Amino acid sequence: MKNIDIVRDMLREQVPLLKHLGISVSEYGDLKVLVEAPLEPNVNTHGTAFAGSLYCVGAMTGWSLTHLSLMDAGYKPSVVLAKAEVEYKKPVTHDISATTGISKQEFTRFLADFETKGKARLSANVIIHCDNQEAVIITAQYVAFNNAVLNIDAGK
Repeated sequence: MKNIDIVRDMLREQVPLLKHLGISVSEYGDLKVLVEAPLEPNVNTHGTAFAGSLYCVGAMTGWSLTHLSLMDAGYKPSVVLAKAEVEYKKPVTHDISATTGISKQEFTRFLADFETKGKARLSANVIIHCDNQEAVIITAQYVAFNNAVLNIDAGK
């Protein structure tokens, strides 16, 4: 099974809200990820995407990037959203599509911290577009923990 399929299954099975919202990791490669969700279950009273759904899609986009990049490096991490700031620039009137990515240099630093400290922090700028314009920008920080380190620490 591919890492992207493992993450899709994990999100669908372990986070029921995401299943209801229709959030799915659509693409991953070259340290970039695309997460999508249909407008219909995420619509608000104005007929546009609900702000909470946009936040959720954006948060899961950065989470997916963090998780998948570490899986590709051979790890089974535990990833949490530590901090996020959102800017709603314009309404989203179509299906939700969020993207983010990091440079190889950023990933190398992140991976080095993860390997030496057992945890690392990754910043991601997630963009949700509508009609070829930036509609939502989420600046978020994720903390990834090495499960092997967590298991060792749990015994103390």
